[in-house]
Amino acid sequence: MIEHMFNGVIGIWQRITSQRKGKTLFLMMTAFLVLFTFSCAKKKEIYYCPMHTFYTSDRPGTCPICNMDLVKKEDHSEHSDHSPEITMKEDDHEMDTGKIGKSNADDSSEIYLSSEKQQSIGIRTELVSRRNLIKKISLYSSVAYDPELYNALLEYKQAVQSSGLLPESSSSLGIANLQLRLKQLGLSTGQIQVWTSGRRDPSELIIGGKSGRAHIYSQVYETELSMAKPGLNIRFKTDVFPDKEFQGKIKSIDNIVDKNSRTLRLRSEVIDPGHILKPQMFGEAMIEISFPKLLTIPTSAVLDTGVRKIVYVQTNANSFRAVTVKIGRNVDTWSEVLSGLEEGQQVVSESTFLIDSEAKIRFGSNSHNH
Repeated sequence: MIEHMFNGVIGIWQRITSQRKGKTLFLMMTAFLVLFTFSCAKKKEIYYCPMHTFYTSDRPGTCPICNMDLVKKEDHSEHSDHSPEITMKEDDHEMDTGKIGKSNADDSSEIYLSSEKQQSIGIRTELVSRRNLIKKISLYSSVAYDPELYNALLEYKQAVQSSGLLPESSSSLGIANLQLRLKQLGLSTGQIQVWTSGRRDPSELIIGGKSGRAHIYSQVYETELSMAKPGLNIRFKTDVFPDKEFQGKIKSIDNIVDKNSRTLRLRSEVIDPGHILKPQMFGEAMIEISFPKLLTIPTSAVLDTGVRKIVYVQTNANSFRAVTVKIGRNVDTWSEVLSGLEEGQQVVSESTFLIDSEAKIRFGSNSHNH
């Protein structure tokens, strides 16, 4: 386009001089030609985004991707300093920014970031290793007051005692139905035998514990049901006695989920030698579950794409590769690794989203399909 304009000006100049329209007009056109040539020869300024260095513009402004201010690109022939760039690599030879590189190890795309770039976007890494973790579950709880279960236990005991006076078929059917009701209320077969054999007094459920025991009812979310098991230790505290902690064990868990709260009732027994816990006292129960030697990574390292979960593994000082992983338990800030990683690898634990955005820009939407 510039060449076409230049030729047009030359043509005008030739026609003017050939027609000899006057010295003044000739001098004006000559000056215009000199100025036009100078403006065309002036080097064009280029502005780029420090975060997305592939985006450039011929004027100041902001990056349409991240809204960062564009920075004027310096002439590398005059200045040795230049902005850190992201490059791709193939067969150990650097390529131009924005091109895809392949790793010979597993034929998956790698993204290469200079140390300056890693520092600017806040990249941090963490070692994949085996850790001893403890999961703490806090449960909203109260001292038991359960007249419904109390009445069901009395009916069952009476049915068992009078079973010898009734026809066999009728008594067996009635006892089976009452036993089913007790199971719906959360008792196991073993607990039913304990409560109806005389070893435990059902009145404890309405007037408080006896023999140095108290019954605690807690609500556990269905998502944590796999970890809350009968037999686990439990600690109960109430604001009524803030300096006391009552220890015991989980005895059973109800079989029916509350459709509104998505919780199940958990039944425990704690030691209460002074019988100071009263029915319907509110408090908090704590369960601690140990998970020894879990292969874990920080939960912040995991990106959920909706189809799969990925993490970025650091393959060397300046290169990273997306890896699909299968995640198990989440314990506080750690996630259990079931597959996809090996002990000793380094994964990106901070600014994972930023490095993933860079990969998507360079590799496209298929960057996670490995």
